[in-house]
Amino acid sequence: MVPQHGGHEVGGVLDQGITLFKAAFGSVVALAFASGLVRCLPYFCPSLTEVVLSSGVLTNALTEPIRLLWALGARTLAFAVTWPVGMFLCLGMMMQMDAVANGATLRWQTALGGAWRRVLPLAGCLLAYAATFVLLVGTALLLGGVVVGVFLVDVPPSLLGPVAGLVGMAFMLVAAIPLVGLFVYWCLALPLVAVEDLDAVSALRRSWRLVRGNWWRTLIVVSVAGFIVFAVASLAWAASVMLVAVTDGGPGVRLTVVLVNAVGATVTTPLFVAVLLAVLKDLDRDPP
Repeated sequence: MVPQHGGHEVGGVLDQGITLFKAAFGSVVALAFASGLVRCLPYFCPSLTEVVLSSGVLTNALTEPIRLLWALGARTLAFAVTWPVGMFLCLGMMMQMDAVANGATLRWQTALGGAWRRVLPLAGCLLAYAATFVLLVGTALLLGGVVVGVFLVDVPPSLLGPVAGLVGMAFMLVAAIPLVGLFVYWCLALPLVAVEDLDAVSALRRSWRLVRGNWWRTLIVVSVAGFIVFAVASLAWAASVMLVAVTDGGPGVRLTVVLVNAVGATVTTPLFVAVLLAVLKDLDRDPP
């Protein structure tokens, strides 16, 4: 039977996560940097913001859909290629942090070997996340397109682009509600793959069962850790944008942007993982 209430308050779980982060950071810093570096490689490509500001794609979204799709697709493809590799490295880091939590030390080579043996469950979880995201976001964009096509036919052409953007944003916000809900229910799936060597389906189911009855508390804990990640990532992004804005945006500048964001991820990724492991420990009080 899964307990309906964990053993610690929100502050206690966060304290456990921060304590684990401090204890394990020295052990996981190599894999944390490698994971962050790989996941930040798409920053070599111009960002969508740069493309929009430099070419007016936003105001011409309906008259030049190919340019908009190209702007969206280039970095999306880059992330689709690099993020699975980065998450593979992150899975090894999770195993290192779990070892520290249990009073042991796991070398990064051994951790990567363990992650390789779990690559199929990792891929299954990532596919479930991606499919859910595409389904919900795709549905929101489709409905937004229908609304624009049916109800906004009389909008002046000069305003059609901005209005369509606002409609799209509104439907995306609606889609974000079930996305957040599912993320909270499934947030322990990858830690369970790393810690208990579960297959993807079992990890997703067990994460759902553990979080059920503790959804709001889990949301608060994960949101606090996520806010820290967001704040650091935003600072790194702002520094990157300013750096590109005051330079020619050449290869050296792009490399600096990648490194700045990777350094930020080297700190925030282990912190977020440590909090997830603390949540898992707090909720997992009965044997599977």
